[in-house]
Amino acid sequence: MADSTLADSVSVQLERILSRPPIGSSPSLSRLLRYLVDETLAGRGAEINERTLGVRVFYRGPEFNPRADPIVRVQAHHLRARLAQYYAKAGAEDPMVIELPGRTYVPLFRQVAEVPAMPVDQPPAAPGGSSRRAVATSAVAVLVTLAVVGLLGRSPQTGAPGKRHDPDPVAQDLYIRGRYLLDRQTESALRQSIDCFTQSSARDPRFAAAFAGLADAHNLLVQYGYVPPREGMEEARRAAQHALALDPELAEAYVSLAAVSEAYDWDFKAAESQYRHAIQLNPELPAAHLWYGMFLRDQGRLTEAMPELRRAEQLEPLSGLASINLAYAFRMAGDFTAALEQAKRAVELNPELPTVEVMLANLYRAHSDIGDANATLSRALSLSAGNAHALSVLACAYARLGRRMESVSLFHQLERLATERYVSPYDLGSVALILGDEDRAADWFEEAYRQRSSGMLFLRNEKAGSTTHSPRLRSLIRKIGNG
Repeated sequence: MADSTLADSVSVQLERILSRPPIGSSPSLSRLLRYLVDETLAGRGAEINERTLGVRVFYRGPEFNPRADPIVRVQAHHLRARLAQYYAKAGAEDPMVIELPGRTYVPLFRQVAEVPAMPVDQPPAAPGGSSRRAVATSAVAVLVTLAVVGLLGRSPQTGAPGKRHDPDPVAQDLYIRGRYLLDRQTESALRQSIDCFTQSSARDPRFAAAFAGLADAHNLLVQYGYVPPREGMEEARRAAQHALALDPELAEAYVSLAAVSEAYDWDFKAAESQYRHAIQLNPELPAAHLWYGMFLRDQGRLTEAMPELRRAEQLEPLSGLASINLAYAFRMAGDFTAALEQAKRAVELNPELPTVEVMLANLYRAHSDIGDANATLSRALSLSAGNAHALSVLACAYARLGRRMESVSLFHQLERLATERYVSPYDLGSVALILGDEDRAADWFEEAYRQRSSGMLFLRNEKAGSTTHSPRLRSLIRKIGNG
């Protein structure tokens, strides 16, 4: 239990913080900070964990699973950022500093010396002495520096200077749920995330981050082949532009817009500029490093891509999307051992994605672990029903293994599925190409080019033009990104 004098000082400071913005204006962050401080003062800091916080602070119920619901991590991230903002402004002269260090939920308390400030013309204090103002300035300087360089992050609801908008708490909770669902990447999860972002923006029409999330969900629906590019990407563009109209300095919105520039407009110069601007606005935004890293990788700039992808995974270690793309980059770089470990982690984080299972199976095979490779491929097949993109990836994997009959069977499933719902012509063309039907593949790829399917960028990077004999296909590959 804390010393009674210190405990009293901390309690007074807690009430001071909770009575002012930016934390006092947020009921959920106020509850979180009060709980963390009270438990620590009571000597129970070692017992604080994500599950306890989810149940007791955010009312998630006894079934709360912190691996499936990131609300505690996200809200702790916001709390750290707002503590930094508080001590940079309203709390700059406070006698007590309450901090929440990264990667922990146990706060630290630092008493600022209560010595009257010296007149500016008074000689310096003797060694070991210090004025209250000097100590306070030193304590605040650390927090302000962290906020400036982004180590404490930037809340997505933060607007331009002087135009801050604190979102409605329910809207923010819907936003957090939407971001979690977005990272699951399945069609049902992506559509649920769109519902969350739509509800969030309806609840608080000024919440710019909700529109950026909506843009990202529409973008991923297109990139996984669930909806036609024109339908999904134009929705993504509108949402990203609206987010920027609400908050011209929102890094998340620049990432969203850059993804459209890259994957739909094929305007790589604009995309890179937008990704870099997002990182400049918020150096600690995981999505900015992740999407810029994917962009660099897909432009063939793997050496530049690796640090970005690594940084994204460091900033958001529980992101399935970050883990998957880092594994893919390791494989491209020829580091199959690192790729295998990262792919295992990706499957652990997101066991519902058949395409990740296919990658893992390929890596097991590269390590001559045929038993695990076959078992993993079978698991991928069981997860692929009705998923056109996954069926395409599996069909290609079977063809490379010489299992042609299974590949052809999956191709027929794809064709049947295309009579019932949208199937990307890029996915159909990929299987036709690997099965050796180049004329039919060219038909599908020409349609994919007309639709501006993002998959065509992968076709270019795979250098299919160096292995095909089809003049149509060679000509088409040369045009990708230039036409």
